[in-house]
Amino acid sequence: MKACSSIRSQLHAVLVLSAVLCVSVVLLSSTSTQEAIQGTRAFFACNSALSNFYVTVDKMDSFARDWVYSGNPEDYENYRQQSELAREELEVIRVLGDDEVSWRLGRLENMLHYYQQPIDALQAGESAAYETYNMLAYRCTLIRNTATTYYTYLADYLQESADAVQARWQRKWVAQVGVLTLLVAVGLFLNSFYSKSILRPIQTMTQNARKVQHGDFRLEPVEKAPAELAVMAEAFADMAGQVEQNIDVLKKNAQLEQILLRQESERLSMQNLVTQAELRSLQAQINPHFLFNTLSMISKSAYLSHDATTSELIDRLAQFLRYALDKSSTTSTLQEEINSIENYLFIQKKRFAGRLDFVVDVPEQIPKLQMPAIVLQPLVENAIKHGVDPLTEEAVISLKVRTQGRRVRIQIEDNGIGMSAQQLENLQSCLNLGLDSSSGGKGGGIGLTNVYRRLKVYFGSEFQFSIESEENCGTLITISLPMEEEE
Repeated sequence: MKACSSIRSQLHAVLVLSAVLCVSVVLLSSTSTQEAIQGTRAFFACNSALSNFYVTVDKMDSFARDWVYSGNPEDYENYRQQSELAREELEVIRVLGDDEVSWRLGRLENMLHYYQQPIDALQAGESAAYETYNMLAYRCTLIRNTATTYYTYLADYLQESADAVQARWQRKWVAQVGVLTLLVAVGLFLNSFYSKSILRPIQTMTQNARKVQHGDFRLEPVEKAPAELAVMAEAFADMAGQVEQNIDVLKKNAQLEQILLRQESERLSMQNLVTQAELRSLQAQINPHFLFNTLSMISKSAYLSHDATTSELIDRLAQFLRYALDKSSTTSTLQEEINSIENYLFIQKKRFAGRLDFVVDVPEQIPKLQMPAIVLQPLVENAIKHGVDPLTEEAVISLKVRTQGRRVRIQIEDNGIGMSAQQLENLQSCLNLGLDSSSGGKGGGIGLTNVYRRLKVYFGSEFQFSIESEENCGTLITISLPMEEEE
């Protein structure tokens, strides 16, 4: 226990001493650096302000004489602004200087007042324009000459300040060297003191660790070690014994894991059978809101108009409902799906009264393709509800069908509000995991999940599905399906 306390106390003392020395070095270095930085900033600030003062005085004089010559009020206002700016630049130098600097700046401020006097006299009608013009030129020359003289003084003043900062920095640098030398000496002494009592037990423990790493659990005893290292050595020996016991446990666990994997495989097979059983139930889902909105719109149209529009709407709706009910639990062809979606789009176009446009781009010879029924309508409905319904005008939804070799590519695109990157990532994760999305974003809800699951169950690994979307840039859904083999 004494050894433990002694080592801890010595280590604490070393840490405190090292910390004090390091903090001293850092403080000395930081103070020196800060003084040098402040001196440099003061020099550049004064130099910049004085240079700006030269430029401002030239502009001030130019605007003033233009005003005397032309009498333009805008020139006089520009002169006043430049005069105020010149005083502000003198104030910047005053803050950084001493009493001598303030006195010299007072002279320049008085000269600015002296420059104003001929202008006031001209405004009061007490002097002629020609006389005022010459007086302004003369007084501007006096200001420039005085400022030039002041610049020489300012350079000398800043040089003296820089020399003083450099002298202080050199003294502190010597102190830093001394502190660093002391720190190195203390480090060498402590290294020699602790090498025998600490490093040798550590080397033995390192050799034991390498043995365990290579599977050899015959450890060398750690002798004459401080209390802390003795505790560590004992703990390491216990750990090595436990590792040796755990190897046998791991072997038994590996055998048990193989049994669990076989059971999981059987469970997944059963789940696949359940998914197949869900197919017919998923195919029967139709959005009741669409039926309600469509019937309500047809009722209003029948009341307000007496033309063929109402008749055609009812006929299209009847065809669509007949297809939905007939195909609710069976498969269909791509041709039948397109015919049904055209009826659906006709009804929706009338419903939105010109605010929504649809583009159906399919080849004349539509490829022969068997597929689950009612897969295009939920995708178009989601595009309307979540993508373009918030738009007030120029909303467009397109359906495009193309063949690529022995595959059919179906694309449904809208120019709606789209999805953020986070919403798109969440939706794709839900689809990949077979979960229903309820985010409320574009394409979310049971419609898209229904279509994705039915197509995946029906086509298996041949099914390809992708979603591309950006906020305020619309959404594109692409479905790629294998064509039927020709007989």
